[in-house]
Amino acid sequence: MSSVVAIVGRPNVGKSTLFNILTGSKSALVADFSGLTRDRQYGHVRNSSTVLIDTGGISSESNDISIAVKNQAETAILEADILFFLVDVKDGLTPLDEEIASSLRKTNKKIFLLINKVDGVRQDSLLGEFERLGFKNLIAFSAAHNRGLDEIRSAINEFEDDLEGSETLSNDVKISIIGRPNAGKSTLINKLIGEDRVLVSSESGTTRDSIEVPLKWKDKNLTLVDTAGMRRKRSIKEETELSSVSQSVDSIRKSHVVILVLDASETIVDQDVHLLGLALAMGRPIILAANKLDLLSNKQKEDLKENFHRKLRFAEFLETKFISAKDGRGVNALIKLAEKAYLSSVKDLQTPILNRILKHALLKQPPPMSGRFRPKLRYAHAGGKNPPSIVIHGNNLKVLPESYKKFLENFYRLQLNLGSTPLVIRFNEGDNPFKERPNLLTERQKKKRKRLVKKRKK
Repeated sequence: MSSVVAIVGRPNVGKSTLFNILTGSKSALVADFSGLTRDRQYGHVRNSSTVLIDTGGISSESNDISIAVKNQAETAILEADILFFLVDVKDGLTPLDEEIASSLRKTNKKIFLLINKVDGVRQDSLLGEFERLGFKNLIAFSAAHNRGLDEIRSAINEFEDDLEGSETLSNDVKISIIGRPNAGKSTLINKLIGEDRVLVSSESGTTRDSIEVPLKWKDKNLTLVDTAGMRRKRSIKEETELSSVSQSVDSIRKSHVVILVLDASETIVDQDVHLLGLALAMGRPIILAANKLDLLSNKQKEDLKENFHRKLRFAEFLETKFISAKDGRGVNALIKLAEKAYLSSVKDLQTPILNRILKHALLKQPPPMSGRFRPKLRYAHAGGKNPPSIVIHGNNLKVLPESYKKFLENFYRLQLNLGSTPLVIRFNEGDNPFKERPNLLTERQKKKRKRLVKKRKK
């Protein structure tokens, strides 16, 4: 199960810099002035299934932008399992830091106080004043000087191990039904269970809580989770809707499979793509359910398929099912696809099979040259389940282009028949065993070198 970590704090304390370092990307913009980050930014911690959220700086100003940024940060805090509270040692402990600390303590979540820009003995002596905040977990680091970052990564890994250790296997498979308001999520659940279990209305936003509904399916116990429709954040006005959206995100994280219900009577909008990206970031198998088939002609259905192909090119591996929750067409097949996706996400990936697939992939398309050398992919093994992950070991893997990594992902996905299940591939570069050993030449090699030097001088 993936954990979620939110980075919060005042403006310009280094949140986006830390986000980029931990995710190994440049997704978050970084500058020397405050207030650059406004929306929440999601990413995966490098070589981990942990989801990291970068937030805008929480300020004491009361203009519209500052309030909106604060609301975004509060949403991230609700979504997170643990919080990274960043402060700046050079600014010292400010009244705004104390105010933020007070509000974070009320969340009853695990909080790490990360003190940034501690890059010398003089800064070490200033750490004492931050102990007044009363947080037990305190890490001094410097993003600019690569100090203390391993300790931060260890904190993430330790929490992830605890989360996986506390997760128990059950016969129940939990399926979250997500989508925009009025896409037909509640109607779909009522049709599956054969009764009006959840409230349905033509007015959007009827569902507020995430409602769990048990379903007996072919001697298997399933749990369907009806979630609140998720709109764009700037469209959310009420505090209750904000809490509903947070609850929906939590349902995605705790589910085994996600069914994203799309309104087939409309084209795919950015919010649909955002919801899909959110579920993928959490590593959940996803089935796309294009609802309201009863309203479409054959021509409209073909146009919709083309629209899917164009806008969802980044997730072409996902399976799509056209359904009518109102008439019941296709809803049973939807559960079959969800069951297949779940089994793919927990299947055992055997090392001999993974290495055989890697060998075939290298024969079909070797990695491109980087200068005078070609990256070497030596062997692979399983790295985890739900989502399934593969660890590939080798040399010179840092220069492996993203296009080749995508080729490997698609090749493994096809050979393992993973369907709508996301696949995580991590690349582990081994240390050179001869790195610290002097390059001692034999007498013959020394004489040969002298001849080559003389020849070059002539």
